[in-house]
Amino acid sequence: MAESTQPMALRYYLRLGRVLLQRSVPRMGQRWLTANLRWEPLAVDQPMLPDHWVALRPLMTGICGSDLALLRGHSSPYLAPVTSFPAVLGHEIVAEVIEPGHPLYGQRVAVDPTLGCQARGLPLCEACQDGRRDDCLRRADPGLGPGILLGYHQRLPGGWSQKMWAPADQLVPVPESFALERAVLVEPAAIVLAGLRRVHWEPVSTVLVIGTGPLGLLALAFIRTLYPSVELVAFSRYPRQAELARLMGAQTVLPGPDRTLDAITGQPSPGMWGAPAYRPRGFDLTVVTAGSAQAVEQGMTLTRPDGQVLLLGGAGHVALDFTPLWFRRLRLIGSYGYGPSGTDTFHTVVSLLTLMQQPLEALVTHRFPLADYREAFARITQRDAIKVVLTP
Repeated sequence: MAESTQPMALRYYLRLGRVLLQRSVPRMGQRWLTANLRWEPLAVDQPMLPDHWVALRPLMTGICGSDLALLRGHSSPYLAPVTSFPAVLGHEIVAEVIEPGHPLYGQRVAVDPTLGCQARGLPLCEACQDGRRDDCLRRADPGLGPGILLGYHQRLPGGWSQKMWAPADQLVPVPESFALERAVLVEPAAIVLAGLRRVHWEPVSTVLVIGTGPLGLLALAFIRTLYPSVELVAFSRYPRQAELARLMGAQTVLPGPDRTLDAITGQPSPGMWGAPAYRPRGFDLTVVTAGSAQAVEQGMTLTRPDGQVLLLGGAGHVALDFTPLWFRRLRLIGSYGYGPSGTDTFHTVVSLLTLMQQPLEALVTHRFPLADYREAFARITQRDAIKVVLTP
């Protein structure tokens, strides 16, 4: 039987009835993790693409926490107007340029997946003129259609495919010296760097990072590289993540709050009715990279009065007591996207990754061919999995 030359893709189909069941019966979220995915031929209406888009062959694409939230039925409906499905997911992409005649033909690139005005071939809106592509006012424009990123757009495939397209000016060459496992971290590292740039660093000498998944480990590595004098503490529940947290730069790694923190936070007073302990002092900055209510709550209660809490974990539906927020006058910092520097953030990340000594490739613990996606998602639930990636 002749082998098909048509590229294949892993496409997500939004089925509202199934999502409602996943949301109402938590165990179904995991059981049906791959139920809405289909491995099928890729089709794209190339004439609808703006002229400056080029063809790519994905080499490696990460599975992001936001992808998992969508597959588990946990994504917030708040973003529904700026996404469209069914869609080929995947926005953590390293790819090869296969557009004939393009100056980058044959080169490996990281992809900035933002779908702002310039990517859409439209005159720049007010936000894009100000460099705020993450706030583009035309993300639901009927031309290309709704979508905030490649991978969340019905007609523009992301990296879970054997072929895709992207704007040429949003491609960032990566050095040949980079292992693919390092190059595939460029996009999540750009998320981290943009978030860290929102922090007021001048008064910061103590930092707590809650969560040691990919974002948390990258945050540790970048903080240690950019702010080497800070005291850096991490919360990590599992041995492998704890080991990597130390390699990334954490001086202290704990499973959670304990008396080891007293020198920074002060002696705790037990809370009532299950409330977290009250501590008179705290960290200058807490970076929350886990999306759970417990993680956000710890972030608020372990940060000093007038301190800063940076949310990098994409917390969605959580029930929280916000008393520590106002009582301690905390600066709660939300962060999304790549910041006002846009694609330049990706260039900066590539330069930093070239210099950084941490073994970042170790964050990629498992890789699977796209066609073996069921095995990939079975593995991603295991404690030893940190970053799971898909290859053509």
